[in-house]
Amino acid sequence: MRATVVVLLAGFALAACGGGRSTGYTVSDVKAAYFKARDGGPAMQGYFQNPDDHAHSNYVPFGGLEVCPLAQRASYTAPGLVANAIEPAAAEPVQQFVVAPKSPDDFRTPTITQGALVFGTSAIAESGMNAVGSGMEKCPTSYEVRGGPSPILGTYGASSRPVEIAGWKGVLQQIAHTFPPGQDDVYYEDLAHVVVRRANVILYLDVTHQKIIGERADASATAERALKTVLKRLG
Repeated sequence: MRATVVVLLAGFALAACGGGRSTGYTVSDVKAAYFKARDGGPAMQGYFQNPDDHAHSNYVPFGGLEVCPLAQRASYTAPGLVANAIEPAAAEPVQQFVVAPKSPDDFRTPTITQGALVFGTSAIAESGMNAVGSGMEKCPTSYEVRGGPSPILGTYGASSRPVEIAGWKGVLQQIAHTFPPGQDDVYYEDLAHVVVRRANVILYLDVTHQKIIGERADASATAERALKTVLKRLG
């Protein structure tokens, strides 16, 4: 009888340690799981993004989540004001990690940017994820940016769909950015933005690169492949 009790207690202990992340994820867990340069191949480099280096053309707070890129600069038709980002309460941001081509002139190979928000409870994280979904739903399917630095000018076509990978649920947003006539008549920008949640973490991953006009967009497929690598490490 005593042996049976010991075996049962050992089983419960193992379930508590490995059964579904009941205690949640930490900032260290997320950083260790990030998609690395070695995952992308020898032509890639990886580095942590300085939180103080903000993109002024499309500012997203360190603790924020993008839901409609450059909406704050855009002209669009919508029932109300569309925000480019939301900032959930009570989140601990995880420093972004970028995997990019080593060559500064390589715009064709995808650049991957990852980040996350860690919350004290799963309920707070779920509330934040609901806000992400709501924000993406409000993003117009087409909008135009007419002011700002030349690389962001042009027309944006956006679509989104639910995504679920290994128990993580969220939204994948695909964006095609075409430049104004005469600025670049060869390439368009292919972007994907995926945000998923499980337990107390909201994880996001962005992919951007240029495609020749007429080529099929594949940033969303790249984003899903990279995300699967990250989620496999997180468990």
